[in-house]
Amino acid sequence: MKKSTNFYRFIQLTVMGMLIIGTSGCSLEEDVYSIYTPETFYSNESQVLSSLSGVYRNFAATTGMGVEYRCLELPADQVVVHEKIQGWWGGANFSELMEHKWQEDHAYVAGTWDSYFKTVGQTNALIASLEGSALSPEEIAGPIAELRALRAYAYFFLMDLFGNVPIFTLPKVDALNLPEQNTRAEVFDFVTSEFIAAAEDLPAKAEAGDAYFGRFTKEAAQAMLATIYLNAEVYTGTAQNDKAIEYADLVINSNAYRLLPEYFDNFTFDNSNNDEFIFGAVYSPDIAGGIGHPLVQKVLPGIQGGLFGLPYTPQNGFGTRPSVLALYEDEDVRKDMFIGYGDLVDPTTGEVVMVERVVPDNNSTLYVPGKSTEGPVPYNIIPATGIRLQPMNAGIKWIKWGLDPNTNGGNAGNDIAFIRYADILLIKAEALARSNDFAAALPLVNEIRERSNAEPLDAVTLDDILDERGRELAFEMSRRRDLIRFGKFGDAWEFKEVSEPFRTIYPIPKTALESNNKLGQNPGY
Repeated sequence: MKKSTNFYRFIQLTVMGMLIIGTSGCSLEEDVYSIYTPETFYSNESQVLSSLSGVYRNFAATTGMGVEYRCLELPADQVVVHEKIQGWWGGANFSELMEHKWQEDHAYVAGTWDSYFKTVGQTNALIASLEGSALSPEEIAGPIAELRALRAYAYFFLMDLFGNVPIFTLPKVDALNLPEQNTRAEVFDFVTSEFIAAAEDLPAKAEAGDAYFGRFTKEAAQAMLATIYLNAEVYTGTAQNDKAIEYADLVINSNAYRLLPEYFDNFTFDNSNNDEFIFGAVYSPDIAGGIGHPLVQKVLPGIQGGLFGLPYTPQNGFGTRPSVLALYEDEDVRKDMFIGYGDLVDPTTGEVVMVERVVPDNNSTLYVPGKSTEGPVPYNIIPATGIRLQPMNAGIKWIKWGLDPNTNGGNAGNDIAFIRYADILLIKAEALARSNDFAAALPLVNEIRERSNAEPLDAVTLDDILDERGRELAFEMSRRRDLIRFGKFGDAWEFKEVSEPFRTIYPIPKTALESNNKLGQNPGY
């Protein structure tokens, strides 16, 4: 959270006046209009930073549990949404993702496509505007490198989720010459080349200091390259584990990052400028115009009256499965993020939460001595029997991002890492294991485990690494990608049967196909 850098004042306070970009259908087809011409807008660093802020803000919205988060997490085996008896959190958009039954007209899939192509359109226009400005090449080199990295990051998600997508770098689309569709391998080459080029002009963390917290640095670009090369066989058919190790080593050997001593220090409300955070989103909902995230609001049980002292009634939406909780040893501190079966305990007091009565089909109400006319009875969490028509108190919950006492309504200010140093250690470990160097992979995995008081392993397998990624990075938007890489995405798990191999990529949305006749549908849809 917070106000540690002037740049994030721009992210939170600047209304993005530079661009007006439509998002319906295929966003690449929408005209892009500049309110300011390059000559009149860009005259100093503040104005350049204000234009960058809108692009970073787009990615900050990813963790709002909106369409992007849902398409990244719900098809995997960790995050689940249980439809409630009265219909809350129900409908085909949720169930189709969890059961792998989506088609080309799925609203969340289309929204995700539009969201990332909106970022592509923004970055294209901003790069062109900077290049056409009166600023010197030296003045625009850094901002353009950031924009290229942000565009590559958007294309990384498009490649990962949709496979074959158009590569487009012009500031405006010609309706008479719509973008051609590229292969997934071509997008892979574009994304990696863009990150490599951007890294040349991005500052290292040691050089940039706190001013770049949450922004793309050289190491953030290198961390993304390690991530992409680890998945190269999925994207191109050819493994490139040596390059995953190379780029992970660049991040590790920079000595700019470390594992925090305590796991949950990564997720507290005051986690700004921590040394495990490589790239992510910074939130300040407690300042005028600032944005926050609802990761706690949308997860906690539906109890009104100030549950855990929070100024809102939680929405009781996103939970998890018993198999996720079962991944953890009893002494593993990471297990503390879960609200399991039994009486609900207030983490701020250690006391059982008492309500007037447990209401299966609506929000329960906290018991208040001297005021309530019913109760008190403990609020208890019971097992869910499916993803449809469940009582309000059914299903395991989780609080990974800690309670924010300064929350503005349901908007919290915990900064959220998209890439953590722990992920880089596990990427290197997996790439080494896939190169049959299990001995070198073992200490990296144990470094992660020992931080969380898990028993060190005597030997490590690839399945051990997948499980460790599941424990360490739970709910951090990487699980779908991990399951696909390990060939387990089509497996059966709670509330899901075996699914078809083509589900490893989403369909090109129907709206995009109708907008651009040069796009072809992915196999199976």
